[in-house]
Amino acid sequence: MRFAIFFLFLDLVLAGNLRMEFAPGEVWPDTEGRPIQAHSAGILKHKGTWYWYGEDKTLGNFNRTGISVYSSKDLYNWKREAVALKKEDVPELFQDKGVCERAKVLYNRRTKKFVMWMHLDARNYAEASAGVAVSDTPTGPFRFVGHRRPVQYDFGYPEIDRTDQRTKGGTFRDMNLFLDDDGRAYVFYASEDNWTMYVVRLNAEFTGPEEPAVLGKTWARILVRQMREAPAPFKHAGRYYLITSGCTGWNPNRAGYAVAGSILGPWEDKGDPSVGPEAGTTFRSQSTFVLAAPGKRKGSFIFLADRWNPKQLADSRYVWLPFYIGKDGRVELKWRDRWDLSVFGKKLK
Repeated sequence: MRFAIFFLFLDLVLAGNLRMEFAPGEVWPDTEGRPIQAHSAGILKHKGTWYWYGEDKTLGNFNRTGISVYSSKDLYNWKREAVALKKEDVPELFQDKGVCERAKVLYNRRTKKFVMWMHLDARNYAEASAGVAVSDTPTGPFRFVGHRRPVQYDFGYPEIDRTDQRTKGGTFRDMNLFLDDDGRAYVFYASEDNWTMYVVRLNAEFTGPEEPAVLGKTWARILVRQMREAPAPFKHAGRYYLITSGCTGWNPNRAGYAVAGSILGPWEDKGDPSVGPEAGTTFRSQSTFVLAAPGKRKGSFIFLADRWNPKQLADSRYVWLPFYIGKDGRVELKWRDRWDLSVFGKKLK
């Protein structure tokens, strides 16, 4: 295995494709020199390898290809592995001009399955369902299990509701998964037609909500009526953090973050974590994931975001930025044209 990694490294050097730094907002080629197509990224580490899942926008908007997966040993250089979940693997309603987005994957140690959750929708965004798929390997192929809205709760439905939340449950759109230290898994998602964020504990298999669903015990309404999406949860020093964006379509907006002592809340709004030029648009990007910086001191994280290009979605870029949480517990994001993981060995300025 060591020889194989060495020769891969040598091949990348000779081909001029080896990367040793992050360049936010620039084209990010894979090990074959092709732009990475894995938007709305979700990262999973398994047995020393990172896997990056995301939407393949090569053919433009909607679900025309599926969810791709890349692998890496260093976070800089990514090899395209496969289309982990092909468009044909989900119901026809969600193919082609349908939606399959924000895919995230957890590994279930008990079942030894890789479990993928995603937002599935029709073109008019009225279906707003959670899709679930499983695989025996991190690169797939993932087998589609089904789709549903996880929680049915009367929050005061509007009289005219094109999403039919009274019958189907609260809408499920931008989402993320979180695995807690005790092995319990949760899904965060924009619900109530994006007005309120939900956090829901998953069952032992990670394939659905823990049932019966009990408000305040197995799930919670958080950021109520704040109209937030693109949730990126993480944990530090026993506290839970959640970075989100506003709801302005493809246009970037001001990020926000909240902190809680319990994953079900209450959550306290801490304001915008971004500082400096273009902070008001989160550096022209939208949150998708927060990754603990590997091998670095506690409190070291990487913020992952998408810089959408709605006129040419295949050319949407990735914005990865470092941040460190100190004793004050604050999250502060600053722009960097270039950086590498050694930044965490220095004092972030």
